[in-house]
Amino acid sequence: MVPAVDWRRRRIELSAVVMAAVAVSALYDLRIDDGYTVGTWLATPLDWLFIAANVVLLFYGVLPIIEDRERAATLWERFQAKPEAILGAGWLAAVYLLGTVGLLLVPAPTLDFLNGNQPPVWGTIPVEELPHYCGGRVVDGLCHGTWQYPLGTDVNGYDMGILLLQGLHVTLYVAVISLALIVPLALVVGTVSGYHGGLVDDLSMRAVEVQDAVPPLVMYLLVIWITGESLLVIVLLFGFLGWGGAARVVRSEARRLRDAEFVQAAEVLGGGDRHVLRKHVLPAVSVVAIPTATQQVPVLLLTEAGLAFLGLEAFDLQSLGNVIARGMGGEVPMTAKWWVSVFPAAVLAATVVSFKLVGDALVEALDPRLG
Repeated sequence: MVPAVDWRRRRIELSAVVMAAVAVSALYDLRIDDGYTVGTWLATPLDWLFIAANVVLLFYGVLPIIEDRERAATLWERFQAKPEAILGAGWLAAVYLLGTVGLLLVPAPTLDFLNGNQPPVWGTIPVEELPHYCGGRVVDGLCHGTWQYPLGTDVNGYDMGILLLQGLHVTLYVAVISLALIVPLALVVGTVSGYHGGLVDDLSMRAVEVQDAVPPLVMYLLVIWITGESLLVIVLLFGFLGWGGAARVVRSEARRLRDAEFVQAAEVLGGGDRHVLRKHVLPAVSVVAIPTATQQVPVLLLTEAGLAFLGLEAFDLQSLGNVIARGMGGEVPMTAKWWVSVFPAAVLAATVVSFKLVGDALVEALDPRLG
């Protein structure tokens, strides 16, 4: 038996160079240069963290699978056998594109109370439910939508199309950054714990149990009381408090591989623990951590939306949960301005289901325990 994934030296070295370049660029942009990062884009610390997270997932998630042709072929066959997984992957690809470059293609939303609660182009709303006036035709007391706002507006006059792009932007940041934190932490803790066993294993698993015992909501409330509400706090808490489950799965696989022939052969040939872990065990268990972590993303996205819906996010953060809450509140009944809550809820549901479908397909194709 050979390791499921071959971590080639050149890829590791290149990833270190790219991460160093990202770190230097971030420090220069945030500490020295006070101007725009690129064009009219002013990068925030969260933006740089997102870039670094993409580098981590590319070099230690995507490329290892591509390099292993057998695994890549198995993955493709699995997706071909599951059309719903292909649809989910296609939706997630669209979410990634829209969440990264979509906002660059549209103007920034502006407050326009005069155009609040305008219906979508095919919809209507009773005129008496409008905060000011109807931008389209009025027929039998119903205001009809126009192509100026194809998906309608919210009570503040924000274009729903732009709000959905902003919501996808937040969703993408939560998913990618959380994954980039969960995967390495789960790999390191789970691999070391499972391979060494004994006291190391006991201490590691006790740490995981303590982490699981900490209520995330209580921790979030405590942190925002100190630092204030921000998306950065959410993704960091998700990442640093969400790796326990994946670590247990990695630990189980590492314990199994500890007795595998290729690991024992490496030990007999004089390979020390560090060499065996880095060259043989860690690459093999990586195919367990990545799918397992992906399956956690739906829970994280729903948790973030729940925090926003409860008003525990920054009020100016246009996440899908915030928009849903805005559509269900206010003086105008939700049934009259249904699009304000239905559209972001549908986008959130499609994203959560897609992550679930893709995560299940990844587990079935890449988890050696199911092979």
